[in-house]
Amino acid sequence: MSHLYHCRIHLRRTSRVFLFVALLFVMIMDRGYSQAFFIGGYGEGIYTSSLDAAGKIAKPRLLAEQKNPSFFGLHPKLNVLYVVTETMRNEKDHPAEVVAYRFTTSKQDDNKSTDNTITSMERLNAQKIDGDIPCHVTIDKTGRFLIIANYMNGSVVVFGIEPDGKIGAETCNIVHKIVEGKTKSNGHCSVIDATNRWVLVADLGLDRVFVYELDSKSGKLVPGTHPYLELPAGSGPRHLAFSKNQKQLFVINELNMTMSSASWNAELGKLELINTEATLPEGESKKGYSTAEVIAHRNGKFVYGSNRGHDTIVAMGIDAESGRITRLGNYSTLGKTPRNFRFSPDGKYLLAENQGSASIVVFEVDEASGALKPTGERVEVPSPACIRFLSDRP
Repeated sequence: MSHLYHCRIHLRRTSRVFLFVALLFVMIMDRGYSQAFFIGGYGEGIYTSSLDAAGKIAKPRLLAEQKNPSFFGLHPKLNVLYVVTETMRNEKDHPAEVVAYRFTTSKQDDNKSTDNTITSMERLNAQKIDGDIPCHVTIDKTGRFLIIANYMNGSVVVFGIEPDGKIGAETCNIVHKIVEGKTKSNGHCSVIDATNRWVLVADLGLDRVFVYELDSKSGKLVPGTHPYLELPAGSGPRHLAFSKNQKQLFVINELNMTMSSASWNAELGKLELINTEATLPEGESKKGYSTAEVIAHRNGKFVYGSNRGHDTIVAMGIDAESGRITRLGNYSTLGKTPRNFRFSPDGKYLLAENQGSASIVVFEVDEASGALKPTGERVEVPSPACIRFLSDRP
């Protein structure tokens, strides 16, 4: 009896120790998952916040004052953030430029996704942009070049990046020509495919997605053999996103409130339209509305887009065989003018940025249906327009 009693006591103690270790492990994992992100827009400057494993979002903190830091890109290896200022090149006090900032984190890991605090930021250098209203910046996967889309004058500009992360000299500046039937050119976005060979540029005014080959030595962009995908007149292609398998490109069309799916052949550098779907429910008025962002979910099943005015995120299903997209539903962002949005690193949460109501709202993603469910988490920040997690590296 005594032996049995002591065995029971030992088992209880072992169970308690095991439970304690398990809880400690969960706490460590949760703490490790908590990740910082940058917030840009049209407020006082660049902010930082963080999201933990439970979807709890921290109060934003101002890191650096900057005029219109509307869009960001991260260096693939260094702790350097690149920021475009959405201004005109001839603006007296704040001419159009791209700025490099070096930042530090609580763990000092340059290429890890477990950093949970951005502690400081310092300006490295800046380069003036020979273009008007730069609205998007992309960094290639080697960290040697950055590509900027300029909205007002319809151009795409490339700068070299120095080994220490500073912005080097301009290597390429292509101004899109106005074609017959069009009145203007508006560069709005660029993406680089997985091979780092091709740069795709959305031009809202020309209703085209241009295909350029990136010369890895000179940093120049050369039109591909299949130089562009032409979309229906009045589409207004704004932002682009590759699918998980890199075999498709999704295009959010700002003017006619649609999303397009196109096949992508990386060997040929060729885009072919698959289908186009409305981002609004059938019969909904488009007057005064416009789309903004498009992002494919990491599970490969869904792609999402934001609707300004309608103030929703649309979820689209992706057919695995044909690549066709189908509208599944629209979800209120619980605010006004959702511009950019971002998924958490594990894909569990979507952070919607409501530029018009100065808020970021957290939603849980149902990875089976694609539905979005509000978590009740939200923070206030002036005119948010871009989010970049530390893991959002090329």
